[in-house]
Amino acid sequence: MTYVFADEWQRERARLAGIEAGADPISRDVLSRLGVGPGWRCAEVGAGGGSLARWLADQVGDTGQVVATDLDPRYLVAIEAPNLQVLQHDLLVDDRPGDPFDLVHTRLVIEHLPDAEYALKRLTEWLRPGGWLVVEAGDWSTRYEITSSAVFEAVLTAVQQFLDAAGFAPLFGRRLAGLFGDQGVVDIDCEARSRMLRGGTPEMELFTLTIERVRPAMVAAGLISDQEVVEALALCADPSFTVMSPALVSAWGRIPGR
Repeated sequence: MTYVFADEWQRERARLAGIEAGADPISRDVLSRLGVGPGWRCAEVGAGGGSLARWLADQVGDTGQVVATDLDPRYLVAIEAPNLQVLQHDLLVDDRPGDPFDLVHTRLVIEHLPDAEYALKRLTEWLRPGGWLVVEAGDWSTRYEITSSAVFEAVLTAVQQFLDAAGFAPLFGRRLAGLFGDQGVVDIDCEARSRMLRGGTPEMELFTLTIERVRPAMVAAGLISDQEVVEALALCADPSFTVMSPALVSAWGRIPGR
């Protein structure tokens, strides 16, 4: 399997910023409720643009540490935080970076991996006894147009078909709680959140730039016409157009031992 978004693209940082605009408030709320704070040692796996790694570094303070990993850490290296370590790292191959963690968090990563259950097993092994595992993944079944548009629906269906063929699991989020139990995680809880996105807002960039990113390959594969993509992108910029986002499913639990 080849990760669809691995290749260099001049607008990739903006695409990640669109994800952060919609997902960061959810992730911060979940992590805050778990009590992340001064002195914690945290791992942010697949840290992407780094917004959440930066936030975690603020929460754990001078006595804590955050290790931010990614296959491509180009957007992480510019973050200035003395308690933040940035590593190029492959979860499925590389060893745990250093000592066990109080918290391991990953978001919108595991559904792209060829062996998600093995990835979860490795993440549990990164934690100290009593440490928290938090995994967030998408569930695309919740996305639908509030302002109805056949062309937008057709383009999103084509995007999902293209990502499916590349190994992406669009409904993976709903499996998280069960998979946590399979790995021996305890005190499991799980929730899903979806919200209305309005055209022309930073949150809509989740759709706008994902469509743009896969546009050439989608059209070349015959999944959609370029004209239909043009029309869908115009809707993404129209403030009168609204759509529900895919759900972000957040699952969390502890490693037994305390």
